[in-house]
Amino acid sequence: MNEKIKELEKYKKALYVIDMVEGFVNIGAMANPEYNKLIPEQLKIINEFRKNQELVNFICEAHTENALEFNNYPKHCVLGTKEAELIPDFINQKEYPNTKIYQKNSINGMLNDNLRTDISKMKNLEEAIIIGVCEDLCVMDFARTYVRYMDEINHKIKLYVVADAVDTFDAPNHNREEWKKIARMVMEQAGITYVKDYNELTEKAKCK
Repeated sequence: MNEKIKELEKYKKALYVIDMVEGFVNIGAMANPEYNKLIPEQLKIINEFRKNQELVNFICEAHTENALEFNNYPKHCVLGTKEAELIPDFINQKEYPNTKIYQKNSINGMLNDNLRTDISKMKNLEEAIIIGVCEDLCVMDFARTYVRYMDEINHKIKLYVVADAVDTFDAPNHNREEWKKIARMVMEQAGITYVKDYNELTEKAKCK
């Protein structure tokens, strides 16, 4: 059996950290420094996965220079720039074992062909957890597509979003609280379970 397939088959859980990159958190036209408040809760979850030697995935916005998305949003997170890098708190995470990095040129990270191929090889996957930003855009699109992809390949898992580890932004015509409620409703209707925080997530794991 291919070594890469054997490696992926060992995982029962996978964590997906969505767009915790400089261009969404600290610098550039799309940055929201409020997202730094998510980091302590996110690190608890990442460290739990490290402790259990489960898979940690970072999904990173990394646009081509003339990305079509720039017709709808300010230019941001261009591949090869500082904005496309993981935030300082996470930059060293990519050096850990059991870690994968995927880049995306659109809101929806599940459109990355390599990511879908890797998921299809994870025959023993039972649970996926999603954290990151923006809750009603990149997180929601990723989560809903993930669920439908698992349907497509007839692989049943539990998919969680951790409420205290995701967020979105306030802007004209984009009320943060309103869009958080919409995102949660849409994802729950798609079969995705929300948990409040790391503690609730670990309690659910104990109850299995």
